[in-house]
Amino acid sequence: MSIFGVDIASGSPSARRMPSYDLVILEESSATGFHMISRHKLIRLIRERQPEIVAMDNLHELAADRKELIDILRRMPPSTKMVQVTGAERPQSLIKLARYHGISFDRTNPLEEAEVCARLAAKGVGVILSAFQERTWIKVSRRRSLGRGGWSQNRYTRKIHGAVMGLAREVEKQLRDAGLQYTQRAVEGLGGYTRAEFVIEAPREMVHINPGYYCDAQLLVQSMERPELQYRPLLQRRGYIIVGLDPGTTTGIAAINLRGELVDLISSRAMSSSDVIEWIAARGRSLLVATDVFPTPGAVEKVKRAFNAVLYSPGADIPAEEKIALGREFNYRNDHERDALAAAISAFKKYKNKFMLVEKKTPSEVDPDEVKALVVRGYSIENAIAEFVPSSAGSIGQAEKPQDGPGSPSSPPGHSPEISPDIAALRQHNQQLTEQVRTLRSYADELRARLAEKDAALKAASGKLDRLRDKAAREIKRQHEIKIRDKEIQRLRSVLRSERKYIKKLKKILERQKKAEAIEQTHGLQSLKPLAAFTQKSIEQSVEQHHLGKGDWVFLQDASGGGRSTAELLRELEIAGLVAEGEMSPAMREHFMQEGIPAFSSMILPVQMINNMPFMRPEDLAAACAAWEGEMKERLARMQAERLESLFEEYRVERKKEEKRKQKMAREAPGNVR
Repeated sequence: MSIFGVDIASGSPSARRMPSYDLVILEESSATGFHMISRHKLIRLIRERQPEIVAMDNLHELAADRKELIDILRRMPPSTKMVQVTGAERPQSLIKLARYHGISFDRTNPLEEAEVCARLAAKGVGVILSAFQERTWIKVSRRRSLGRGGWSQNRYTRKIHGAVMGLAREVEKQLRDAGLQYTQRAVEGLGGYTRAEFVIEAPREMVHINPGYYCDAQLLVQSMERPELQYRPLLQRRGYIIVGLDPGTTTGIAAINLRGELVDLISSRAMSSSDVIEWIAARGRSLLVATDVFPTPGAVEKVKRAFNAVLYSPGADIPAEEKIALGREFNYRNDHERDALAAAISAFKKYKNKFMLVEKKTPSEVDPDEVKALVVRGYSIENAIAEFVPSSAGSIGQAEKPQDGPGSPSSPPGHSPEISPDIAALRQHNQQLTEQVRTLRSYADELRARLAEKDAALKAASGKLDRLRDKAAREIKRQHEIKIRDKEIQRLRSVLRSERKYIKKLKKILERQKKAEAIEQTHGLQSLKPLAAFTQKSIEQSVEQHHLGKGDWVFLQDASGGGRSTAELLRELEIAGLVAEGEMSPAMREHFMQEGIPAFSSMILPVQMINNMPFMRPEDLAAACAAWEGEMKERLARMQAERLESLFEEYRVERKKEEKRKQKMAREAPGNVR
């Protein structure tokens, strides 16, 4: 058996953001937790595992309103019970319920609350939500729309209505074969049914018909909703019983109800105290625990305390002949069962007359067994009835206090105690009360000893907890320091990797420079510094990798792009000159000439590649530089001539303007009249 305990972890069903839930799955002795899962995943887990119970402290945490809750319940497996452990009409606090059942938890931890809900449901605490009737509704309808129609509209309609009628007849056949009672209502159409509905007088889990699509028809199966939500107890209340107990090597137990009827009878050599208590609890609520011997054995006292029941002792050992007479009408198998039966029947006979009076006086709306229980615990019949019928309290007067015990000689005012004329019976009763007092005192001493042991254990546990906390704090501090060191090691490793890469790059550059120097010394060639492209980025890379600088000759591998700013950048580096791969554009050559940088094409100044390094012959370079200087002189002379010509032209223009101005002034003079 698996039980799901659920508690809302964050959000709310009525909010925009979907809530999250904590889930604990209780199976046998194991518990599995799921933290912060969505409602969709929760429903999927319930559908997959089909638990017997899904327990919550408030089932309305699943949905924002009744309609949404019903939709969720329809998606649940039919065999799964939805249980609200806090009750329905007068909900109790989850903390109070847990404390009553001996369970402690952290109220701020939703996962622990979910586990508490599961464990309370396992103990039978809570109410089952019933949203559906014990009836099932089936609807058969068409799957496709008939549309606006055309030439074959009637034939198409007959086909779909025929499919609906065929599926309805198949459903009807399955219901008849299953022996289920149902009512049917069908709406006829052209060639068949437009729809058909069935109401089956059985719950959904008994109707083995699955919904779905069938060609041109569809089938819907669902439980019929109740007008109002109903709640019923998870564990049906069991009746009161009178237990007769014969402890020893072989234990005999007899259980009879308050009408003197045998409920169960057993004897076994392998029953421990816990087994005895479990056996009795499974048969009913123990009201009286009886023994056939005096004084009362300790095992009987222990069982009585476990159920908070009333102890019955005969005051003296019951004779064997009387035991045989008491158990004659029941089929017992051995002396142990006979002794247990005799004790239970003897206790019942003591209260039989009172039980008969209770049944006569109890109103019809009151459970007589509950009144009998109060009478056994010392109430008068009138006061016991008044506990369940408040209106009768006024006619009776002030409620009397419970008597000290059954047949107690000290009765409250206003009630005449039943005093037996038999002095021996009074003495026996006095002995019984004395024995009870002695037992209670020993039990109190035992509880004090246990309390002292628990205090000592708690003190030891507190000391151990403090030591564990110190150890945990040291471990956390150690882990924190290790984390800091790991991060620092990671950072240093990253720096080391980048430095190694940089060193490797420098080694390659150095090796290349050494090769270039060796080639220069061996062959007498002039080396050039390579430049991948005529861009600022490529210049920066060449400066970093090849130490491009003052007095270096540059070999430009791609002469496209660039402009005046790029040429100015090379001038700032104070390079000696530049050789471009292929033909150089006139605009670029003009830029370099303006900056005073010798720039040649590799077609004019040949470049040799040795070990991927560019070289040129010094004599070729000298000839090219001489030609460039001559060209620069011619360019300078041309520019000067152009400047002089421009000055002469400006002078001529100014002279013409001056002559025109003088002529105009002469014409405008006063003495000049035509």
